[in-house]
Formats: sequence, structure tokens, C-alpha cells
Amino acid sequence: MFEIAPPDNHVPVTNAEPQSRLEQLGYSQQLERRLSVAEVVGLAMADVSPTMAVLFLSAGVFVVGGTYSIAAALILSVVVVLIALCLAELGAMFPLAGGMYSIVKRVLPGPLAWITVFNYLMQGVVIPASIALGTVGFLKDLLPALTLPDPVVALGLLAFVTVVALTKVEVGAWATGVMVIVELVVIAIITGAALLHPHHSVGQLMSHPQMLSNGTLAMAGFGVLMATLAPAFNVINGYDAALGFAEELKGGERKLPRAVVISAVMACVLIVVPLVAALVAAPDLTQFFNADSPVVYSVQQSLGPAARVIVDIGGIVALLNAMLSMLMYFGRGVYTTGRDNIWPSRISKAFGSLNRFRSPAAGVLTLAIPATVLLFTSAVHFLIIFTGTMIAAVYFCIGLAGLWSRRKFSSDERPYRMPLWPLPPIVVTAFTALALVEQEAEYLIGEAVLITVALGCWAGAKVWNRGGQGHDAPGDHAPLT
Repeated sequence: MFEIAPPDNHVPVTNAEPQSRLEQLGYSQQLERRLSVAEVVGLAMADVSPTMAVLFLSAGVFVVGGTYSIAAALILSVVVVLIALCLAELGAMFPLAGGMYSIVKRVLPGPLAWITVFNYLMQGVVIPASIALGTVGFLKDLLPALTLPDPVVALGLLAFVTVVALTKVEVGAWATGVMVIVELVVIAIITGAALLHPHHSVGQLMSHPQMLSNGTLAMAGFGVLMATLAPAFNVINGYDAALGFAEELKGGERKLPRAVVISAVMACVLIVVPLVAALVAAPDLTQFFNADSPVVYSVQQSLGPAARVIVDIGGIVALLNAMLSMLMYFGRGVYTTGRDNIWPSRISKAFGSLNRFRSPAAGVLTLAIPATVLLFTSAVHFLIIFTGTMIAAVYFCIGLAGLWSRRKFSSDERPYRMPLWPLPPIVVTAFTALALVEQEAEYLIGEAVLITVALGCWAGAKVWNRGGQGHDAPGDHAPLT
């Protein structure tokens, strides 16, 4: 077991006003509080991207779990709410733009914080690159005259959302809000279309679980359910993005728990309901599980050729929305690492700066530039799947932090206390550990490499931060050592 380290620059947490709260943690208010709870939830839902999850990410779950996908989605929904409760308590204690990185930095020892940094920020490079490439297929299907190479079109899309991410935060919030509304309309159409002609009952699908085996339907054993949990973990994800806008939320730590929990519950409902509806409406389960996008198959059976346009529009909007929200969210994570001085001084100073729109431009560009490189490489396909491993690793650390924080901080240091403690962090830690164990060897090797690099930086920080970097200045903080 790790030894509990003293908190970095620890100052007792109180129910002070948001700006004073930041000052007590050693920060000055640089990002401007312009966002309401609804706008933060909208940004988080853009990161969740329910249309993308339903139409495309769900395919891997159906292939592995068959009709057990319903049970896996329901189990995962419970786990997601428990994760949200952990994030709500910890985020209210440390309402900082660094999101999960800021939480782990102040609760767990330095090595675990560095591991979280790399697993957290790498998602901000890999996922936007994969989304940009994924958007091209729908765009070309909708506009057949578009014949430019896929990486070139993807580069244009990535450049567009990067420009929006560099502007005032409310511009990004407004843009994602409009696209979320479009996504909800598409989700409603998909669910309604799937239920026009139901062919199965939920009870029948759950009591007689089936899956595809050698091209034919076969009964699925309980072990299949366990194997389905890992891929399902990647489908309902992104609600944690609410944490990344904590310093721009009106009301700060008093409103943040509400935004996090609402985002998680909405993610579960808007993803699980259409998934179940698609299975209920599938006229032929064999064809459903064999389809590249099973949900699209069910919709096409109800709507016919018109489904293609709906899928294309829904896919383009959902993917652009997710890309924009992720660059804004993870860009603020990079900004916070610079403000915390975890890198060499010049790098930290650049990362911790804001542009004239009060946006963390260096943080956004730090993600967008390597993402651009990935558009022109073949490694992106491996990295897309590897993202699930990185997500599980970060949430594993959050589960540990949920347990550790109760021993490290007193009860009067919590603006919000999660209900049912210690059940939420115990379940989160156990579930994410299971998800990690279920990953294939190549992705576990990739995670081992990432951990090695993170620990190398942890050791390096002891050298490049030797002698101090002016941590007594406002907003400066001790490095992750």
C-alpha cells in the first residue's frame, strides 16, 4: 500500500466564495466565471457525445456481449453514477480547471499523480485525432463530390474546432449547446424509429442471453457478461468534463457537484435507452450482431433509405461536438499543469498562460498539434482502442482518491459529501481494476510503457525543479515530486 503523503500547499477548505476558495488553494482567479450549470452540463454532454456512443462505439459491445449488452449497460450505469459521486465530492474540494489531474495531485502520492497526468492528457491528443478521421466518412457520404484525401479533410475539421476552442469559453459553450440539441433530436429519432416495430421484449433478451458464435446465435454464459464490462466502459464516458470548467462555473464548488452528477445521469439515460431500443427493434439478431453499426441496422429497418441522411448528419454533428469539447476540456488540463509548475520552468510558464480571450491557447495547441501528426499515421487505430485502457487507469486512481481523501482531510474540509460512502470508491476501484485486467496484452503493454514514461518524468521533476521556480508567486505551486 502506498504511504500517505502530506497535501501540497494544503490549506483548509471552507465554504467561502469561489474566488476566495481558489486563493485558499494558492491560485488567483484568471479564468472568468461565465458559465451556468446548464452550460457546463452542455459542454460535458458534448464530450459524452451520446449519438457517437450509440451509433458507433456500441458496436464492439454487441460483438462481445450479444444481448448481455443490456445487462452490461445497466451495471455500467450504476458504476457511472458512483464514479460521479466520487468526482462530485473530490471536485468540490478542489474546483480547479485540471479536472481529475488536480484531484489526484492533491490526494495521492506524486508517482500516481504523474501516471494520472499522462493517462489523462494523452486522451486529449488521441481522441480528437480519431474523431476528426471518423467525421470524414460521414461528410463524404453526405457530400459525394468531396474527393480530398481523408487526412486533409480531417485536418481542416480539426483546425476549425481548434480555432473555436481558442475563443471565449461561452462561444464554445454556445456552439456545443446547439450541437447537443441536434444530437438529442437525432437520438430521439433513432429511439422512436427503433421502437416503431418491436420484435423482442427486454425481459426475453435478458432472461435468454444470446450472442453470435461462428456466424450463428448461441446461448451466452455468465462469463460473457464479465467480458462485456470492459468494452462497455468506453461507451458511457466523458461526463467528467464538467470538472474541467470548474473555475469558469458561476457558483464554483457549490454548483460543481450538481453539474457532475447531472452530466453522468444524462449520459446513462441518453446512451442506454437507445441501445436497448435498438436491440428490441432488431428483426434479425444475427444480422444485427453482424452489422458494422448494429443500431444503424435497426434504424434502417424502420426508416429505410432515409436513415442514411439521419446517420450522416447525426454523426457529423456528434463528432464535431465531441472534438470541440475535448480540446476545450483537456486544454484546460494542460493549462493547470503549467500553472502547477510540474514541467521545466519555461514549459510551465507557456502552458500556464492565457490568450486575449482568457482561453488557455497554449494548452489547446499542445493537444491539437500532435493530434494533427496522428492524422497522417497508421498508429491512430491502435491508440483509439488504447484510449479505453487510459480511461480505466484514470478512474482507478479516482477510486483510490475517493478512499484516501477521507483519511487525509477532515469532514469540515468538504463542501459536498458523497452519499453511501465508502461504497462508491470501493466499487469504482474494483470495477476499473477488472476493466484493466480484461484488456488485451498489447494494450496492457502500452499502459506499462506510459507508466514508465510518467515515472521517468516524476524522477526528472526532482532534477529540473531543483532550486525552486518562484513557487511563492500567486498561482504557483509545488511540482509533482
